[in-house]
Amino acid sequence: MRGRTMFARINRRFSSAVKVHYEKAKSVAVLTLNRPDQLNAMTVEMGEAFKHEVSNLAPEVRAVILTGEGRAFSAGGDIKFLEDRANDTPHNNTVEMLNFYHRYLAIRSCKVPVISAIHGPAVGAGLCLAMATDIRITHNECKLQFPFTKLGLHPGMAATFFLPQAIGYQAATQLLLTGDTISGIEALSLGMVSESLEEDKDVLPRALEIASSIASNPLVGIQTTLATLRTQQDQMAISGGLQAALVREADAQCACYATKDLADKVQATKERISGKKKS
Repeated sequence: MRGRTMFARINRRFSSAVKVHYEKAKSVAVLTLNRPDQLNAMTVEMGEAFKHEVSNLAPEVRAVILTGEGRAFSAGGDIKFLEDRANDTPHNNTVEMLNFYHRYLAIRSCKVPVISAIHGPAVGAGLCLAMATDIRITHNECKLQFPFTKLGLHPGMAATFFLPQAIGYQAATQLLLTGDTISGIEALSLGMVSESLEEDKDVLPRALEIASSIASNPLVGIQTTLATLRTQQDQMAISGGLQAALVREADAQCACYATKDLADKVQATKERISGKKKS
């Protein structure tokens, strides 16, 4: 009885940060980041919930949709997490960053394709998470951004691994170094997404159409094809693959956390958020 009670508590804690529901007789899972009041900003707790849900999807699932509750896909890493890193040691930060990455990049452990339904802003680590999925769709006016360098921070969450593969070295370099915001239609022209729709309300239904089409196919064909594509993706990286990229990013981010530039930018961001809440 005690074990069941503890398990129920764990499930309640996890379900608050990330939601899962099923469509098409459980052949399609919809995984939803669920901190809408914080624009689905990514925390350690959400990461634990995310990893748990990904690891416990129904065995019938043949395709997964990833999206966010409310008006945003994800605003990226939670500002408190950045503050904590600035006050920690380099060694601990490397460990914390790698753990943070791996919680969310558990999505790569799915043996079936994952479709990001980017219906609203996807920023920083939130956009990095979307880049780690197999198919991405959005809408024309959606705002997409890798703002790391604007904060004085090295990109993380495999941004330097997935983005150049998707859009090429030159375009990826420009986006990562400028931190510029682009629209969904611009993302389509770069090859960052496979489709950009007219309106945000159409994104999730379209993702469900694609997922349903995939899920109608025999599972063995889906899984083997996906495994080959992901293996080729990893082999394309001459730097040693995804894990090597994550270690490099974690080390580089740790070097940034101790700088005054980052501290000033984080404080300015906090003040801007506080000002918006008061107004």
